[in-house]
Amino acid sequence: MKRFLSIVLPLLLITALGIWWFSPTQVVKRRTKSFLDVLTLDATSGKPARQMKAFTFNGMLEETVTLKNPSQEELNGSLERSEMESGFSWLINNASSSRFDIVEFQSIHVSGETAQVDFIVDALVELPTYRPADGKYEVGLTWKKGKDGWRLSSAVWSEKK
Repeated sequence: MKRFLSIVLPLLLITALGIWWFSPTQVVKRRTKSFLDVLTLDATSGKPARQMKAFTFNGMLEETVTLKNPSQEELNGSLERSEMESGFSWLINNASSSRFDIVEFQSIHVSGETAQVDFIVDALVELPTYRPADGKYEVGLTWKKGKDGWRLSSAVWSEKK
């Protein structure tokens, strides 16, 4: 009996861990963290390292991404992936550094091929003359599942009050 339990119990634990790890909620949560890691630029990183982030960024976006920020009207609207890539390239070439740390996940809802992730992020984007982001923000990301994984389809953010 002890031999049976010593084999079955670890197998049950590994199976439960695998089910949890590969659940859509956990996959989308990891995808969100990865996306923010791509947006984070270390002040000491060189151009090659930053360019690699641009390639990763591209692979995380839908063909069209909708952006909404109530306080910055010029950022609102639907952008083609190429426009998003261009904006991110500008950022990696001009930002001294950037940092995006998740403070708290508020909710993660997965419904079929769509996932909504709402969280609070502590963000800092340092450009040579100003900081367009510095503080806590409420963020909502919508992910759509395609044949090659989850891709960002919309982002909504505003300063946390």
